[in-house]
Amino acid sequence: MKVYTLGGYEEVGMNMTAVEVDGEVVIFDMGYNMENVISAEGHVDEMTTNQSLEIGAVPEDEPVLDKNVVGIVIGHGHLDHVGGIPKLAGSHDCPIYCTPYTAEIVERGLDDDRKNAGNQVIRLEKGERMDLTGNLTLEFAHVNHSIPDATLSLLETPEGYAVYGNDMKIDRSPVIEDTTDIDRLKEVGEEGVKVMIPGTTRVDSPGRARSEKSVEVELRDVLESCYDAGGAVFFSTFSSQISRLNSVIDANDGRRKIIFVGRSLKEYVESAEKLDLIDTDQIEVVSYFDEVEEKMDEVDAAREDYLVVATGNQGEPGAQLDKMASGTYPFDFEEGDHMIFSSNVIPTPVNEANRHKLEKKLEEKGVRIYPGIHTTGHAHKEDHRDFINFFDPEHIVPSHGTIQKLGSYVELAREEGYSLGDNVYISENGKCIDLDE
Repeated sequence: MKVYTLGGYEEVGMNMTAVEVDGEVVIFDMGYNMENVISAEGHVDEMTTNQSLEIGAVPEDEPVLDKNVVGIVIGHGHLDHVGGIPKLAGSHDCPIYCTPYTAEIVERGLDDDRKNAGNQVIRLEKGERMDLTGNLTLEFAHVNHSIPDATLSLLETPEGYAVYGNDMKIDRSPVIEDTTDIDRLKEVGEEGVKVMIPGTTRVDSPGRARSEKSVEVELRDVLESCYDAGGAVFFSTFSSQISRLNSVIDANDGRRKIIFVGRSLKEYVESAEKLDLIDTDQIEVVSYFDEVEEKMDEVDAAREDYLVVATGNQGEPGAQLDKMASGTYPFDFEEGDHMIFSSNVIPTPVNEANRHKLEKKLEEKGVRIYPGIHTTGHAHKEDHRDFINFFDPEHIVPSHGTIQKLGSYVELAREEGYSLGDNVYISENGKCIDLDE
């Protein structure tokens, strides 16, 4: 078995890994490098594949271009896992496999991109097994993350399972889905795991990631305090955080009119509504400039009648919150208004700088800021230890992180009896690890 570490092994994001068994290759994820997408001012959809490769927006898949790729497997619908599909998937004559909600996002991305890759998208329910070839069988196992339908990809091979679990955690009190299917993970571990490929984004955080239910309680308290104090109230989370959007709708309890503002928010919510994951019948969802301009004029005139849920919590220049804070729309923040950030800053220098600038703009206007009403969708150190013990893999190839994060995972693996270079590996983009050497 060989593991091709194609993207996400030198950065947080741009995830892409391939596993080869007896000449058959399965690709896991095809993501964006979000920093480079932001630097391109969101015009990547209009670029050719070569142009997107030149700016480093998508992974270099050259090591597997001449291989017998039999499937592209997508674990969940975040752009750092699916954004590169329209640019890269068409080079491989094979289907794309994903769960139903992820398929909605993948198909939207294919339709919106100029290239229009023609790969068939096959929907696979969690727990369902599908033979990709005579030797390779795919199953999606349910795990918790910050987006619906997140999975661990379980590839059964003659050498044992290859488990690709790039983003996952164990949430014992989720809001809209069940807890991670620990029983199934343990069964797979007993059947035999050749290699586990985990994400390392929060491995250097101690303890365990807290539950979504605990955030729901905190959010309800914060929103109550904002309503008691009066003034305009704004809320922002990741557009794919459907659990959190349900929580803020419930916490509002019909007291204010809710407006969802932003293109990505509209797209993720529309996909979630198709699968009955959220109900926005009483919510206005706007994204085009004229629509937003009209609504923000209404909010300005009756600021205590509305709860505005807007995109741009990372402070991205030109995102909706940045426009609102910069006076692009006919709305002015006033002293005593409220901004609830139900998100963490994605840990990259660009995001941290952008978010700092946004908060400074708001603070200068006297806005009261409530940061960090959030829990991560990524396993912390002790969650990762559990996954190692559930699967007891022969080999581990940590991914989705900088060299420092990969190194933190290796330290954890060493605590569990693994040895760097023998059965746990630090790799780089574009490299190949032969597990049989």
